[in-house]
Amino acid sequence: MKAASRAALSESLQDYLEAVYFLVQRQRVARVKDISAMVGVGKSSVTGAVQALASRGLVNYGPYQFVTLTEAGEAAGRELVSRHRVLKRFLMDVLGVAEAEAESVGCRMEHAVKGDVLARFVAFVELLDRRRAADPGWAAALRRMKNGPAGCAAKTGGRRRKA
Repeated sequence: MKAASRAALSESLQDYLEAVYFLVQRQRVARVKDISAMVGVGKSSVTGAVQALASRGLVNYGPYQFVTLTEAGEAAGRELVSRHRVLKRFLMDVLGVAEAEAESVGCRMEHAVKGDVLARFVAFVELLDRRRAADPGWAAALRRMKNGPAGCAAKTGGRRRKA
């Protein structure tokens, strides 16, 4: 999703679009009741959000109809999901954060980090993935880092090394 388009969607609408995207991927269409269950809100809230997404050309929707994605909605949803997955994977694989916390924190980060900064972060995570694959020593260094600052302090007798 282009930065301007992404910025035009509130965090809430991004969450609804992500839910629609997941449901459409799983069952070809999304129902208001399924979106409601996934996002954890009432059906009337979903209806308002879906209407807002439809007015932006991201979903097809009419009263008492299934919700489907437009081409623009499919692309925007795919980008949101991709960014979410990269953030979650970074938190879990690089920082050693538990999955449930990585899911929650990743969702908040996805909304807080915007545009070019998030694109650079995604590129950085992809670079880390390539580096890990190319250098077996990288994985060992990463495991040591995951043990946190306490592991580093223990190796230096509790003192920080001077740079």
